[in-house]
Amino acid sequence: MIRTASVCTFMAIATASAAELLPVTADAVFTFNGQEFTISRASTIDQTTITALSQTSATCPSPCLSPMIVARNVPTLGELDVIDFLSNQVEAGEGLLIDARPPEERAIGFIPASVNIPAATLAPTNPYRDEILMALGAEQFQGVFNFSDVLSLVVFDAGPATQDASKLVTDLLAAGYPAEKIGYYRGGMLVWSTSGLSTESTIQ
Repeated sequence: MIRTASVCTFMAIATASAAELLPVTADAVFTFNGQEFTISRASTIDQTTITALSQTSATCPSPCLSPMIVARNVPTLGELDVIDFLSNQVEAGEGLLIDARPPEERAIGFIPASVNIPAATLAPTNPYRDEILMALGAEQFQGVFNFSDVLSLVVFDAGPATQDASKLVTDLLAAGYPAEKIGYYRGGMLVWSTSGLSTESTIQ
C-alpha cells in the first residue's frame, strides 16, 4: 500500500511538471445559480493539493483503480468535455456536475460549480435517497419513479485510484436513472488539478 501511494504521488508530481510546460488555455466563463464562474488554466500547480489528492481515499482504503468504462452507455469524459458541460448544460440549468466524494475529501479542493452528492447517499439503504432523486428531477407516483425530465449529470471523484464516482453511477442506474443522462469524468480532481485547471477549496 505504501509503495502504491508513493507511485501515485510520483505520477501526480510528474504530471504536474508536464502540465506546467503546456500553454494556458482560454478562459471558459459561465453562470450557475446566479453566480459567475471562470475555468482557466494556470501556469503553476499547487503541489500541496496534488499530494493530498494522491493519498488513498477513505472510501477505498486498499489499492484500487476505477474502470475506464463505468457502465454501458455511460460515456467516459475528458477535461474539455467537462468544461463544455459546465458552459452549456449547467449554465442552462439542464445539468449538474456531481462530486461523489465525502465532504471531508471535497474540502481539499473541488471543481467550481460542482455540487456534492457523496456516493453513500445514493445507496438503496439510505432513507433519503428518494428525496435526492426527486431533487435531480425525478417524479414519483405511488412508489414508481419517472425519470423522463431528470437533469443531465457528470459525476467525478478524487481520480482514477478511487471508486466513489463509479459507485454513485451504479446506484443511479440501479434506481432507474437513464444512462444517456449520465457522464463519467474518470480523471477526477487529481487529473483536473494536475492539468492546472481552476479549483476551489473550503479549507482556510
